[in-house]
Amino acid sequence: MHDPQVTYRSIFGIDQDPPQWKSAFEEANAGLPSGLAEAFERAWQNAQSLPLPHVKAEKWRWLDFSQLRLADARVCTRPALKLDVASQPDEGELPGACAIPRGLIITTLSEAIEQHPDLVARLLEHANKHSPEKFQALTGALAREGLFVYVPKGVKAGKTLTAALRSAIEPGMSLSRAIIWLESGAELDLVAGWQGETHSKDPSFHLARTDLILEEDSHLRFTDLATFNQEVAPLRYNTAELSRGAKLDWIYAAVSTSLGKHSLEVNLVGEGAEAEVSGIYFPASGQKISVDTVQNHLAPRTRSNLLFRGAAVGDGEAIWRGMIYVDPIAQKSNGYQLDQNLMLGEKADIKSIPGLEICADDVSCSHGATVGSIDATELFYLQTRGIPLAEAERLIVEGFFAEIIEQIPDEETRSRLGERLSKKFAEK
Repeated sequence: MHDPQVTYRSIFGIDQDPPQWKSAFEEANAGLPSGLAEAFERAWQNAQSLPLPHVKAEKWRWLDFSQLRLADARVCTRPALKLDVASQPDEGELPGACAIPRGLIITTLSEAIEQHPDLVARLLEHANKHSPEKFQALTGALAREGLFVYVPKGVKAGKTLTAALRSAIEPGMSLSRAIIWLESGAELDLVAGWQGETHSKDPSFHLARTDLILEEDSHLRFTDLATFNQEVAPLRYNTAELSRGAKLDWIYAAVSTSLGKHSLEVNLVGEGAEAEVSGIYFPASGQKISVDTVQNHLAPRTRSNLLFRGAAVGDGEAIWRGMIYVDPIAQKSNGYQLDQNLMLGEKADIKSIPGLEICADDVSCSHGATVGSIDATELFYLQTRGIPLAEAERLIVEGFFAEIIEQIPDEETRSRLGERLSKKFAEK
């Protein structure tokens, strides 16, 4: 057994579940319809059975969340949230005009719990089955606010929908949950922009979870951009499950705060499923970010392609850990992962750790990882054109991230992300 003084306390500063977690669960579950209450209860029991993360676990070894003081932290299961939904206008339409196809539901999780409790219970039962980590399961049990999207069988949303979510993050521990479910043959383009703000200098821990469930032959194009104040430490779990013939195009921006951890896992459970995953991260001085990516090939003829790009400026730190797993039955699968990084300064630190676990013999899988500085020749070329050094560095880094940012279908989201990254140079 692990010594709790050595393991648990080095990560979150606690060696057992604080009592306010149970109190928060009981309060959040009171008054719910029986089916929904039972779904949350099973999630709670699963969370109770799982151990707290400890320093000997590889994915936590470089992190320390003890300053969050979770032993005394207040729990907010339903933070104040505002959701605005819009669609890309056709020529001649006013911006913001939104036409949602019949049957498609896009709303807050709290409203879905009130208006569609049976549907929420059914989706929770499925999504919560994949909760192997303590805080992932805890979010499934406690979170009562977030984004809820349901696309019925065969429904195709012809336009890109944007969901702008603004939330007030209070000191302590707050939770949010996103569930995006596409039934067979459904199609959806969705850009989700999360903005979490706090007006306190006290530590805030934001625990978030996103589940993408794609049934047979469905297609989801999903952009996920979350931004938080420096005082907020986010821990975000993101999981996608793809059935037979499903396709996922996923863009993820891990915009760092003082300390943040992000996990992305793609489970290709149906034959012929395909996933394209792209992401960025960019810690500045005083910021540390950890990103874990997993591509699980669990059926034959599945394909995954992952590209992440990161940069660190000042004394910013980043850790990326990637893994491709191929099950023995997943013959003729194709998996690739590439992580490319720029260190902008002598104090910047980036660790890039790719991995493969191949249990089948008729597959094509590989990976690549690079960590380096800006090319001196490129800098010299720009400076000979009269561009100052700092501006030349900024232009090169913007070009480095452009391949991913330009894939985002919403212009406003592209601009907001680009501006956020540009500001990193002022945070040296």
